[in-house]
Amino acid sequence: MAVAILQSPNIPFDQAYGPNPVTLTGIPVDPITGVLQAQKYVLRIYRNGTLIADLRQSPNSQALAIFDIQNTLQNFVAPSPATIEETGYAGLDLATATNESTPYSFEVGFENNGVVTIEFVDPVIHIDFGGSKEYWQVPYSAAPFIPVLSTNAATCTNVVKRADVFSDVRAFRTGAEITDGKPPWLTSTTAVYERNVTVDDMTTLSYYNGIGGTGPATAKGIEAFAFWQYSDNTFLSYDVIYNNQTNGGGPNTTTGQGIVPTYPFVGITAGTGPKNMPSFGGSSVTHYYVAVNTWTPSSCTGETTNLTDDSIFDVFRFNIIDPLCNDYPEFQFSWLNSYGFRDYYSFSKRKERSVGINRNTYLREAADYNGSSYSVDVADRGTTVYSQTLVERFSAFTDYLSDADAKYLEGLFISADVKVRFDDAEGALRYEWYPISLLSSSYTEKNYRKDRLFQYNIDFKLAHNIKSQRG
Repeated sequence: MAVAILQSPNIPFDQAYGPNPVTLTGIPVDPITGVLQAQKYVLRIYRNGTLIADLRQSPNSQALAIFDIQNTLQNFVAPSPATIEETGYAGLDLATATNESTPYSFEVGFENNGVVTIEFVDPVIHIDFGGSKEYWQVPYSAAPFIPVLSTNAATCTNVVKRADVFSDVRAFRTGAEITDGKPPWLTSTTAVYERNVTVDDMTTLSYYNGIGGTGPATAKGIEAFAFWQYSDNTFLSYDVIYNNQTNGGGPNTTTGQGIVPTYPFVGITAGTGPKNMPSFGGSSVTHYYVAVNTWTPSSCTGETTNLTDDSIFDVFRFNIIDPLCNDYPEFQFSWLNSYGFRDYYSFSKRKERSVGINRNTYLREAADYNGSSYSVDVADRGTTVYSQTLVERFSAFTDYLSDADAKYLEGLFISADVKVRFDDAEGALRYEWYPISLLSSSYTEKNYRKDRLFQYNIDFKLAHNIKSQRG
């Protein structure tokens, strides 16, 4: 029996932070004595044809070798690019998962007396995202993030199951609970996830770009992102951003091309905040919905030619709130969420700013020993600053929270990559996102049952200090 892969990370994708076991079997055994004929299993990992890991392991008591390759994979995933929050605002409408995912493949064999024999080259290209999972999530289930489609007698695309978005948002209402304007395809049982935003907010949503089921051959992934804008009960506009390479997405270059998404197109991020949308309707908009459509034949009934009239992913609703109702200027946070993409929240209540000053000084003698006699200039400085840095620290408070929002904010408190936007001196929300360092090493979970009305606060400093002049 040749060396083979008995277990490997999940297909079509897995998460890099958490167990990613690869189990090998089939090391040569003497048929008569039962003695192993090789000393070690060999696992080689390739990324885009380049060797990134060459691993060896002796057989265990079951004559197997179990490799956990998560540390290797973590080297090739990273937080989203620095400009991801600006998607649709300062450039392309969409972004691919170049940073947030990595492709890889295997070849396996054995080593005996320093000689390596490769017996199997796995043709499967695996994908890992830069998200985290629990230690017990083996195998990891990607099914919640993959929409399931079917084809009816007229070859139209039917949405059998909507998929989850790569977001930790918890708060939602059903279609039946929504009494103001909503799309005609929104059913009474549809879960609608909600966020409150101001007209100056930037947000994104990220999705797995692939489908399951038996849909039309050309429906291979996300075809377009649709924005339904309303003023209370009045429908305002329906706007579409097509998922193609021209708009920053892909892999399609034209509508209905039907290319199977591969790296880096396995993840697509769309700019979804009012500031990101090129077609945002301005002050008349009270709320809008973000739907994700795939391809369907033009003969089928849809809102736009060749697009499904139903969303293949969770529906998100953004409610426009008036920043003038807040007592304090807004701090908007962006953070690396549990799936390796970005989530957002604005702190709208009390703000505090302080400046820490780190001074390095030396004592300079006041007397002049280079003159004709001993003299002292009383204006001469003794203690002198030879270097000084300023550390800006902030404390921000939320409005009163629901239990769902409190759970959502847990991701912010534990994230390793957090940014902030805040008002400038003139009261306008700055365009730039600043990396920050959180100052709290723990947080206490709150909920309505225990705390009734409650808020969260966050203490942080800018990730870069301010250099000051020397004395």
